Amino acid sequence: MRTKIGTAPALVLAAAMTLAACGGETAGTTTSVTAPDTTITSTEPSTTTSTTATTTTTTTDSDGRVFVGTDGVETPITDVSRIISLNGDLTEIIFELGLGNNVVGVDVTTTYPPEAAALNDQGQTVGFAQQLTAEAVLRFEPTLVIGDTQVAPPEAIEQLRGAGIPVVILETQTTLEGVETKINQVAEILGVPDEGAALAERVMGEIDAARDLAADDDSDPRAAFVYVRGPQVVFLFGAGMATQAMIEGAGAIDAGVESGVFGPAPLTPEALVAAAPEVIVLPEAGLEALGGLDAFLALPGVADTPAAQNDAFLAYDEAYFFNLGPRAGQALDEFVRDLYPDIAG
Repeated sequence: MRTKIGTAPALVLAAAMTLAACGGETAGTTTSVTAPDTTITSTEPSTTTSTTATTTTTTTDSDGRVFVGTDGVETPITDVSRIISLNGDLTEIIFELGLGNNVVGVDVTTTYPPEAAALNDQGQTVGFAQQLTAEAVLRFEPTLVIGDTQVAPPEAIEQLRGAGIPVVILETQTTLEGVETKINQVAEILGVPDEGAALAERVMGEIDAARDLAADDDSDPRAAFVYVRGPQVVFLFGAGMATQAMIEGAGAIDAGVESGVFGPAPLTPEALVAAAPEVIVLPEAGLEALGGLDAFLALPGVADTPAAQNDAFLAYDEAYFFNLGPRAGQALDEFVRDLYPDIAG
């Protein structure tokens, strides 16, 4: 699930990471880095992972359920036999709830579980849901489409609804508390609220246990998530990103957030030096696409960070690290143990 690059000893930490808009500003002078093939999204600014998650309401009538999405649309749900999932985290939840066999199509961000990832390999994909076309969805004859506010353009969603397809849009959750909301919402939509409650209880228990483990260390390391996908796609993640929840949930300081970055901001030497991360977290597939750790260290500004000077790099599968789905607690636990290798447990 994760690859360690170098080590992040406690002493180092005490003393010395999609695909939409590339908004936000970094500290210092910036130079634009374009990302022609990658879109990364963020939500409203946030400086804490304790933000109350947005909720929606679900009612039941004689014909089935009516779910009111975050866009205010009331969606009658009477048939969940052919589901299209437009987000990888939602796909994971659907499979965890036992309805994976009902999924007939996914978007390219679905990489887990293996049987869901296989749908992409088998051509049962709608492509990238942030560049959605109605035709890509309609060919699967779905009875239900589930996505979140990252799905775009809105015209594609309206075309699907105009064709009579029930489409539910959920709020994009970027906090650890939002994991529970997300799981329960999907369960309500699918008509399995009890299974959802059980799954949410398990996952939140894992998240709480990881947070408690992190509380055993008081070093408060500065950690930054740098998203890489080749030499032309390099971003420093900041406020409003799911990575903020993971970093702060692990008891660390989000160096990107603290240095004033909102969302995904093109990485510049000035921004990275200003952030001064003691640990840098990276997506392992993106790091590989860049050419490995040596190629990352060759990027301007990287070698000048405390993380580089102390060989403190951590790389994880990006869906595992920041999807905030059923594996969020497991991922947070691994991250905590990697940040603080000397803690007990």
